[in-house]
Amino acid sequence: MVFDTITTEEKFFNFEHPKTYTYLSLGIAMVSFLILLINKEYFELDFLETFFFPIAIFSFIIYAISQFFTMFSKQDVQINYTGKLKITEDEFIIDKETINFADIISIQLSVDDYEGRLINSHSNTEPMYSKGVENFVKIATIDKKIEKQIQICSLRETNLITNFLATQIVKNKFTKTNTKQLIAIFSDSFKKTEEARNYIANQIKNRKIKTVEGLLMMNYSSDKEVKELRKKYNIN
Repeated sequence: MVFDTITTEEKFFNFEHPKTYTYLSLGIAMVSFLILLINKEYFELDFLETFFFPIAIFSFIIYAISQFFTMFSKQDVQINYTGKLKITEDEFIIDKETINFADIISIQLSVDDYEGRLINSHSNTEPMYSKGVENFVKIATIDKKIEKQIQICSLRETNLITNFLATQIVKNKFTKTNTKQLIAIFSDSFKKTEEARNYIANQIKNRKIKTVEGLLMMNYSSDKEVKELRKKYNIN
């Protein structure tokens, strides 16, 4: 499995994105109408009304058009591609650096975001869809720490990466990593699988996690299922 590592930045004015025109046109329209109101109240100068009234109307038209395009656009972030993250059955390969699962003492993974994910359905001035950049992996060994932001292009990829790593975890390839961090990688559906529950039960018996905490991690759905799990795995 290979993913792009990235950095992102936001520009205050990005004229390649319709959101910029939404805010600019709204601001110009409001200033123009304010000038018209002040002129009507105090000055009554014809040239001000002649000049600013068309600007105000034109700005509102631009606002309406850009607002429409903003609603159906992707979030306004600039993506800089920095390298590759490859995940094999035994190691992470970040660019040319290899980190074996057995050497990892800490891991945090967030891969819930993907390109095209609906992020906003209530605002008319903010983009509706994600670019899939709010993902990261943090890895620590005894002598190094690595943090990478990654881009994920589809919901399928988010499931692939979590299930793939979860499969390696239940095979006990992460021998030095904190148990709770590893189980946090499991998806809710994976926690209900036989492999995941066997793994969690073993961690309870080895006193890596507490009984109640471990049972909660198995993602049971009823009190009856809890009793069945306790009996099945001989957990008191």
